Amino acid sequence: MGKKGGSQKQANVARWEEQQRQDKIRAGTTRIDDLFNGQFTDDYFNNQRQSYLDYATPQLDDQYADAQKQLTYSLTRSGLLDSSVRADKEAELQKKYDLTKQQIADQAQSYSTDARNNVEKSRSDLITMLNTTGDAEGAANSAITRASALSQPQAYSPLTQLFADFTSTLGTQAAIERANAYAGSGVNQPQIGRYNLGLFGNNKSVSVAN
Repeated sequence: MGKKGGSQKQANVARWEEQQRQDKIRAGTTRIDDLFNGQFTDDYFNNQRQSYLDYATPQLDDQYADAQKQLTYSLTRSGLLDSSVRADKEAELQKKYDLTKQQIADQAQSYSTDARNNVEKSRSDLITMLNTTGDAEGAANSAITRASALSQPQAYSPLTQLFADFTSTLGTQAAIERANAYAGSGVNQPQIGRYNLGLFGNNKSVSVAN
């Protein structure tokens, strides 16, 4: 009887200890969830997206405005400012702008999605640690540290040369015109016509307003 009673007592102690452990895990899980749910709301993830848009969009607009100026200058220099070529090249530039703007929007959404995934992974890791150790206080402290790290602002890379492929053709055209100006009309120096530069209009006929 004594041996049986001792075994029962040990079993009761083991059950009590496990119950205590599970209570700590539930309490720790609640503390982790409360911390993460309170800090990492939908507004937080939306702000991750908007933060990148606020960073990148002004750079896009500034570089677009510069490309427009370069286009206007090149058209004016070529005598095509009031021609059908202007509409073609402006449409080409606008298409590049729209495509880049969509890429920026996609990247902004990626920052938001990555932030959400990182938060959920951190939450999962903390709960796994809690279930392994049963240390609710340690898990809660780790949650505070992890949440602080996740809340640090993103470091973005500057956007450069967004319209380089477009403006480089304008630079090529300018170089050709300068070469023609210096070359004169030598036999071995073929001239490129003022209204048929290849880069402007791809050898199509060009209408110029009087």
